[in-house]
Amino acid sequence: MNKFLLVAITCALGATACSRLREPTDPQLGTLLRSERASPADAAAPLDGLAIECLRAWSGDSDLVKNLPMRAAGEDGRKACRTKLDGWIADAGRNPEKFTFADVSAPGVVRRAMELQAARSAAAMAKLGGQRPPAAPNALPSQAVPAPDLNVDLGTAGTALQEAETLCQQANQKAAEPGANQRLVRFAAYCTTSMGKLRGRMQQFAKHGNAGAMEALGEEASNSAKTARDVLALPPAGQ
Repeated sequence: MNKFLLVAITCALGATACSRLREPTDPQLGTLLRSERASPADAAAPLDGLAIECLRAWSGDSDLVKNLPMRAAGEDGRKACRTKLDGWIADAGRNPEKFTFADVSAPGVVRRAMELQAARSAAAMAKLGGQRPPAAPNALPSQAVPAPDLNVDLGTAGTALQEAETLCQQANQKAAEPGANQRLVRFAAYCTTSMGKLRGRMQQFAKHGNAGAMEALGEEASNSAKTARDVLALPPAGQ
């Protein structure tokens, strides 16, 4: 009896003693946070940038919250994204191990998710740089894509860039399909190189603390993401 009483007192004094947070592995994080456009069977699927923004907003860590856009940092945005992520967490296909929101929003896990997002994005862009669909006339030549420098915080501009890179990857995949829309093919022919150059410029300006240039580059990335969404929504040729 004394043993059970001791356990009850311990739990009452510190919840962490009885409900320790669990840490998902990288593959488990990838499955839970994969982009909605990605195939569930893709082991290297890109991660959803907005979902990671949401986890940063709820992490309680001042460094992770720094430079978040209002869509995630504002109270309405926090509530909306939390509702969406709660749905993903309840989805057995995304979260078979039943991790809780507290598990995945812990600062250490959020940082790993950000690193995984950057690594997968860079790997996908580098792969597409060497396996591109036939280039449209006058397309820019393929160039090496710089790897993300995880020691440089790109802030809000980096979030916009990651979204644009993910959409560029999807455009390249769709452009390689038979009967792809030619506007999509033309966009895919240069977006990988374009995103690589943009990442390189962002990393340089971020290192020098040029906030004005970073804001402009973030806008450029957002415009590229919008263009990518538009061409991805186009019907195949002949329809």
